[in-house]
Amino acid sequence: MLFNSYLFILGFLPAALTGYFVCNRRFGSRAGQLWLFLSSCVFYGYASRPFLCLLLGSIGVNYLCMRLFFVLEKGSFSQRAALKKGLLLLGLSFDLGLLLYFKYTNFFIENINAVCRTDFAERTILLPLGISFYTFQQISCLVDTYKGEAKAYTLLDYACFVTFFPQLIAGPIVLHEELIPQFHDRQRKSFDPESFGRGVYAFSMGLAKKVLLADTLAPIVDMGINNLEYRGLVNIFLVMACYVLQLYFDFSGYSDMALGIGQMFRLELPVNFDSPYKASTMGEYWSRWHKTMTEFFTRYVYIPLGGSRKGLCRTLINTLFVFALSGFWHGANWTFFWWGVMNGVCICLHRLLVKRPERVPRMPGRIFVFIVEAVILWMFRETNVQEWLLVMRA
Repeated sequence: MLFNSYLFILGFLPAALTGYFVCNRRFGSRAGQLWLFLSSCVFYGYASRPFLCLLLGSIGVNYLCMRLFFVLEKGSFSQRAALKKGLLLLGLSFDLGLLLYFKYTNFFIENINAVCRTDFAERTILLPLGISFYTFQQISCLVDTYKGEAKAYTLLDYACFVTFFPQLIAGPIVLHEELIPQFHDRQRKSFDPESFGRGVYAFSMGLAKKVLLADTLAPIVDMGINNLEYRGLVNIFLVMACYVLQLYFDFSGYSDMALGIGQMFRLELPVNFDSPYKASTMGEYWSRWHKTMTEFFTRYVYIPLGGSRKGLCRTLINTLFVFALSGFWHGANWTFFWWGVMNGVCICLHRLLVKRPERVPRMPGRIFVFIVEAVILWMFRETNVQEWLLVMRA
């Protein structure tokens, strides 16, 4: 069920909002929260009931692991630390195993066949909607519970946190401490015209980005790619620029719609984009683009690896590793990996060469950042690196 569909806008969303506030008023906040969870299940299950079963099973396994952390913490186990670490590894293996199987199985088979000259048959595996997003959200809560930084949430709290439908399919990636406390804020349980109005405005702006801009630019990009005989420097760069804007308005539009729907429910979601093409350096760009993904990788990968605390060389290695990993998170193709690596190289060069970012001229810097990202983001559009290289040569 797409946010820009008539079924969602005229049917599902009004019913979900009405039921939520009526349940809060007539039967209490827990009833409203249960309605929100059931609405999210209907939203997700509309596309595929087996995917909904997978999501609910994943929630059950992760919640069981988190409850066992508290059991181990309160008990008198002599090997408490080892048991907790083993339980964490078990939970992470389950989450990452699901992600690897559904998203990367055929990628691994294809590359094994290419390297080893084998002929393993690829499998027909449908990718569950939003699995990359809800897996990361559950990993964040699992790790924080292991570290003692998360409370003992109820099953309903945790299930609502994972399944909250505005952010379930395309983000933003929400952390437990950002959303779950809002479920218990009594001031957010009643309908508020001002919050609803701000939500409608944000949703409308996101819808305009998606329908009027992204969907209008898409045929231009397709036409430019399909007419390769007319390649030329100006034509190629115009098509690349259109693709950069298409990608941005599509993803940013969905994020704005998610924020707007959250505000209608009086639940605040984190801002995912902050005018990234106003950035004048690559470092600033990545503080504005897909902010929740950047925050997740910084908090749960970059800092545990040592961050910038172990010298310049280790910092650069950590940066490259994190960006390469984020590339693979976006998709099971080498083009995504090299997209991440190239962005990592840009950030490393930024760290080495730009000592005082505030002194970089704003407009030349913005033009430079846009051109660099247009070149790098074209990796998303090509099916292999060789095609990207052909465009670059042209």
